[in-house]
Amino acid sequence: MNVIISHHATKEVVARYEVHLARGEAVPEDEWYFDEAWRRAVADSFVDPDERSAYNFQLQRPKTLYEASQ
Repeated sequence: MNVIISHHATKEVVARYEVHLARGEAVPEDEWYFDEAWRRAVADSFVDPDERSAYNFQLQRPKTLYEASQ
């Protein structure tokens, strides 16, 4: 799943990550993807770690090879 992080005030995309989660038989919740993307964005110094509420998160399914070829 792709996660897009944008700044709430400016709508500027500050980070985009491809996140893969495997949790046994459980279907990952959206928040799990957001948490992993946030952790990466903090590590990459793209976001202020104390201001998570200042950012929006969006999930985007990766395109299939067929969709990408259209």
